[in-house]
Amino acid sequence: MYQTMEGNARPHRTAQRFGEGSQDSAATQAELLSALQSVSDNIMRLAGKLHGDPNATDDDAETITEQHAFAQELIGRLLALPASQT
Repeated sequence: MYQTMEGNARPHRTAQRFGEGSQDSAATQAELLSALQSVSDNIMRLAGKLHGDPNATDDDAETITEQHAFAQELIGRLLALPASQT
């Protein structure tokens, strides 16, 4: 399972889609949740690598910090979405 997560988690693809720091107002709740799931997968993969891999680098630690900041931004954008009026 770890190999699958490692292969599927691609932080650069998530960052490109939502342009870290941009305020893409066209992003739907589903798109934001999908991006948040991807970022969460990246964080878990990197945390496992930092915890168990003697070859983990400072770049991995920096990347996990960047992914955490991006996750916080996505959560903020989700919270800012207007409530559904059904």
